[in-house]
Amino acid sequence: MRINMADKMPFYLQVRNSIRQKIENGDYKEGELIPSEKELAAEYGVSRVTIRTAIKALVQEQYLVRRAGFGTTVFQNKSSLSNFTMVRSFTNEMKEMGLPSRTMEAELREVPADKMLASIFNIEEGTVLYNLRRVRGTVVPILYSDTYLIQVVDIPDDPDVLKGSLYAYLASKNVLFSHFEEFVSAVNAAKNIKQLLQIYDDAPQLKRKRYSYDETNRLIEYTETFYNAAHYEYRTRLFYRKK
Repeated sequence: MRINMADKMPFYLQVRNSIRQKIENGDYKEGELIPSEKELAAEYGVSRVTIRTAIKALVQEQYLVRRAGFGTTVFQNKSSLSNFTMVRSFTNEMKEMGLPSRTMEAELREVPADKMLASIFNIEEGTVLYNLRRVRGTVVPILYSDTYLIQVVDIPDDPDVLKGSLYAYLASKNVLFSHFEEFVSAVNAAKNIKQLLQIYDDAPQLKRKRYSYDETNRLIEYTETFYNAAHYEYRTRLFYRKK
């Protein structure tokens, strides 16, 4: 992946964001050596000085560790998105558990922001947003997600995109998230959602609201996800950081 020469973002930040995304996606695993400065310079089409500056920033952020005479490795037990918790996509969650993941249904629409969405995104009512609705699971449906996105990039009505990892697609378009907010509660979902998740009793469902922000603190994504609690356990890894 070569950097975008037309982008106003400094080259070292583009490289830093790309490497950080690879760490968060698991392409570079904890404790693993990353490519050398020479290899990265060739990969991104920039100077070794630019690579060195990007790596220095990632070391300061505790994504990487430099060891004299050994190389640069991914920091072990590093939260992918904050100092305290790791946020993962559903695709990566299933991968970590050794389970296949698939998208049973996916529908992409363009919708005008109503009063609630305008308030959430701090935009004018009527602003057009992407709305992606999906049913995902393994051999059984596990979740129904209702996602709204600011139109920062084009999202094609392509099954390969809509049924794959949304975050991986956005990262490929240089849309990178810096932090998230999540709220989890137990609810009794609407009848149509329970039918999609093949829930036929009165047991409560797990509902998660996620707010995803870029590095300018702009809200890019808002998602409401409903889980079939019979097939899903919400897991969070927490790390204690000494001052």
